[in-house]
Amino acid sequence: MTSSAPALSTDRTAGTRDRALKAAHTSILEIGATRTTMVEVARRSGVGRTTLYRHWPDITALFADLLTRELTAVVERVDPALPDSALRNSALHASALPDSAPGDADELVELLCTFADEVRADPLLDAFRRHESDMLSEYVFHRLGTSQRRLIDVLRGLLAQAIATDPRLAGRDADRTATMLFLAVQGLVLSAPLADPPLDPATWRTELHLLIKGYLGL
Repeated sequence: MTSSAPALSTDRTAGTRDRALKAAHTSILEIGATRTTMVEVARRSGVGRTTLYRHWPDITALFADLLTRELTAVVERVDPALPDSALRNSALHASALPDSAPGDADELVELLCTFADEVRADPLLDAFRRHESDMLSEYVFHRLGTSQRRLIDVLRGLLAQAIATDPRLAGRDADRTATMLFLAVQGLVLSAPLADPPLDPATWRTELHLLIKGYLGL
């Protein structure tokens, strides 16, 4: 009876994944997503291809993890007090939100606009939006990915708190409103380059602010 090979330690596994994801991030910004292959990631990261394939079946799966990682970083840039686990937790409830979470609808709108603006301007996300439309279309037209569902969960928690404290949102359903807002903002972020001009970045954010306020009836 042969013994199985010892499992990689959690720290070593996390370190390997981190090196590979950082290498993929740099590669996409330098040579583009189309030319960023598993071979290129292995070369840049020093992680063997066999090891890479233990973590990701193909480059598309690696890209999906990279997008989730980048969205997590955007959330933290917008509000460092939001927990790092926000995009990893399957359900974030209002009771789990930090004290800095928006307390009323106006603060929520501002937070949403800031987040959308950060996503629109993020170099990695911009590269995917401009050059990996086929991959992104899977998550726009066919199914919601893990990071999308978790962003909706975060938004649901924020809305639930705002609904509880702001009478202008009385009667709003946090689940339905969060889903609708996410889909609307996602579409606007992905199509932002198509509308410049006349919607330069500053004007785009101003109009987004008006759009969200209008939907919420503020």
